[in-house]
This record gives sequence, structure tokens and C-alpha cells, in this order.
Amino acid sequence: MLGGHPTKTSFERTLKTALRWNPRRREIMRDLLALMAAVDGPRLEILSQEHANALRTADPASGYKYLDVALYTLQKLLLAHELGLEGGLPRRVLDIGTGGGHFPFVCQFFGHQVVGIDIDNELYKGIAACLGIQRTIVRVTPLALLPNLGQKFDLITACDVTFNDKDDRDGRRVYWTLAEWAFLLDDLFAHHLEYPGTLYLKLNKEWQRGFFGSDRLFFNRELLAMAARKGAVISRRRGIIKFSLASRHEIR
Repeated sequence: MLGGHPTKTSFERTLKTALRWNPRRREIMRDLLALMAAVDGPRLEILSQEHANALRTADPASGYKYLDVALYTLQKLLLAHELGLEGGLPRRVLDIGTGGGHFPFVCQFFGHQVVGIDIDNELYKGIAACLGIQRTIVRVTPLALLPNLGQKFDLITACDVTFNDKDDRDGRRVYWTLAEWAFLLDDLFAHHLEYPGTLYLKLNKEWQRGFFGSDRLFFNRELLAMAARKGAVISRRRGIIKFSLASRHEIR
């Protein structure tokens, strides 16, 4: 795991191992080292110390994991390369559920203009400050339009989001319905995406009833199927939905 404050030698060694089979590993290593040099290290160290006790007892899936800035910046750097953001003209990017701002951090490094939206959270606010990122406080609510953000975007991303996780009901997790997802997609297509444009979603797994009666974690198969019917390229294995649209008329 890439730690928050490794020595340069151990950092580069770990990075080489993580990218061993990536054909663009040298370029990605160069970019990540440059990004890490731009992090406010002393501020991040103070933030990490403030949360040291919570870090020791927190669930590994909790938000405290995002204090590992190197690891999550690497993940977003790989996403930026997947989306072709490392080259070309500057784009306007909307990142929904931006968390600590790791993806806007990478996008700005490549010269793009980014708006990252999420709920108010002091930990994420602190991480974003270490990255020089300004978060915009917007709550994504089912069957409610997103506010006017002052512009439309060439690329909209929403990765590993939890806004679709409602609550527990009768001991089981409850998630957004297909109708609630369709409402959000229609809102993004109609009011926030500039054409030609790209909408990229990376789902979290949800607790769903398995074939043998027990609950298991799956990507939302009905949502993936609905997106495919609307014209998205999907990955059932990775939980990816990607719309690449020349015009709104291409949406089925």
C-alpha cells in the first residue's frame, strides 16, 4: 500500500510494483511524483495526527482511508489516463461525490477546470485543503434536481459513490430504485452535460439477495442493464457505466 508519507526510495519501489504491468508506468510514475510534490505535506501530517486515534480503530472502508493521499491520487491518476485527460484541450469536469478531492487534484494538474461536489465533511474538507482543492457542498438527493452549477461540463464522473445508499430496513440495506437512478441520469443529460460529452459512473457493490438465499455484494445488475439499453458501454465485472455522446439525441 502506498503510504501517506513514504521516503522517496520506498515510494518509488512500491509504485513500480503497483504499475509493473501498466504499459504507461513511466509516465504515470512521473506524474504521480509531481502530484505528490504539490501536496501540502506538513498540513497533511497535522491532519493525520489529529485523526490518529480514529485511524487505529476505524473500519478499513471508512473515509479515513482517504488520508492515504498517494494511494488515492494514484487511483484517480489511472482513471484520468483511462479517460484521456492526460492530453488534449482543457475540459470542464464535474466530479460527483468528490470526497477529499483527489480526482479534481489530478484533473487540475492536467490543466482542466473542475467542480467537485459532495456533502459537508470536515475530514474530506481537510484532505482537499492539503491538495489545494475547493469542494462545492451539494447533496445528491433521490428525485431532486441538482442545482445550477453555473456551467455545463464536457465530462461528468461519479466514482464509488454512496449517495444511493439509503438506510437499513428490517435488517437489510436499501438502495436507490431504478426510477431514482433514471431521474439522476436524465437530469445530468438535460441540464449538466455539454455535448459532445462523457458521463462516467463507477458503482459501489450493493448487498443483494444471492442465488442461494444469502445476501452478497454485487454491482447493481438492473442499473447496468438499464444503462446499456440507453446506449452506455458497461463493464459488469468492474461496475462501470460510460456514456460517450455526440448529442443528447443519441440517448435511447
